[in-house]
Amino acid sequence: MKKRSILVAVLLLFTYNLTVLAQEEAEERDVVEVSFFGGAGVPTGGLSDWTTLDEERGAKTGWDIGIDAGYFLTPSLVVGLNLVYTQLSIKADGEQSNHKHRLYNPNVYIKYLFEGESNWVPFVKGHIGVENPKFSTFVTNIQGNRYREISYDPSFGLGAGLGLFYYTADYSGLFLEANYHHAFTKDTKATYQDTDYIFGDDINVFDIHAGIRILIGSGG
Repeated sequence: MKKRSILVAVLLLFTYNLTVLAQEEAEERDVVEVSFFGGAGVPTGGLSDWTTLDEERGAKTGWDIGIDAGYFLTPSLVVGLNLVYTQLSIKADGEQSNHKHRLYNPNVYIKYLFEGESNWVPFVKGHIGVENPKFSTFVTNIQGNRYREISYDPSFGLGAGLGLFYYTADYSGLFLEANYHHAFTKDTKATYQDTDYIFGDDINVFDIHAGIRILIGSGG
């Protein structure tokens, strides 16, 4: 019992010291980052080849916008939340060409910055979150069969990327990043007027973002 108490005390002390150290390191540098970005989304795999009613409704290259808000655990490690909206055109003719595939994605992200003496700062980034897709789908109903943009059930998504940040001022700058995103949407379904529709494949999107990053609470 005595040995166990000592071990617990040592572990608690170590955890406390690690927490204090991380807080002190964060106080030495920026506490919060906020980023706004936009860019292009390039679908691959099932999303670009998808068909419904034997008609091709695959997604084409589109655009996305988003925001990051993260907290510095250490001067180099950031954990935060981001929201990304992606809109992709579809392979269709006539009136149906106005339809879009849309993705609404809230994520948790982690970023590691390779800080140095230069104004150029490379970084790596990973994210996990929830995929909320809205696909142009052929539906049947009493008002007439037609294509509609309908929301499918949420599913799990994840991804990783790398980027480069450039300080244009002490607490802000511009960045460019490339990410690969995968969502497990193969079995996700949508229900429209008591009829279920299955997407039937996973989502894969490669995106390139450019944006501005603002650092808040720097202690120098």
